[in-house]
Amino acid sequence: MSPRNEEQNAAIKDERREQILSAGLKLFATRGFAATKISDVVKKAGMSHGLVYHYFNSKEEIFFELLKRAMQASAESLLMAESMPASPLEKVRQIAGYILGGIENFEESAYYFLIVSHASVMEGMSEENDKLLDESMTAVQAMVRILSAGQAAGEVRDGNPLGMAMVFFAAIQGLAMYKLAIDGFKMPDPEILVNMVKKP
Repeated sequence: MSPRNEEQNAAIKDERREQILSAGLKLFATRGFAATKISDVVKKAGMSHGLVYHYFNSKEEIFFELLKRAMQASAESLLMAESMPASPLEKVRQIAGYILGGIENFEESAYYFLIVSHASVMEGMSEENDKLLDESMTAVQAMVRILSAGQAAGEVRDGNPLGMAMVFFAAIQGLAMYKLAIDGFKMPDPEILVNMVKKP
């Protein structure tokens, strides 16, 4: 058998790292940060302690990486939607469809929503994690701008755009929880979310 080349070694490292993150994601989302031990992640990932510690120094580091991924994906998708050549209400429709479709078709998407939920109420988190949570407002601020533009265009109901954005994301977070908690739960029509902000 010929020795592995650098590319194969890198692929194996990436695969193992993803395996650890996937295990951590499910545990942190369902048990919370405090109740999850590094030994739980080791067991769920099917690896030795030494191998897990080769990739991550602590459970905090695993949690932070997952939170960073969630924040970045959220910000990128909202900023991309904001830049689309479409009406504000159509942008809301695209965002709702994209997020609900992701939760419906990719179970890990729902777990990421729970990770963010846990992180937002945790005490004693590192300053780096606190900064990352502040960055989560990037997605909210993009939605606020879209809703404000929709109000100016007469497409979005009157009211505080920030409050509407928060309700919009809170509804999605609740749906993500139901998706994980209830067997066979199907995401509702995204138009329900659109109608929350649409001008009557």
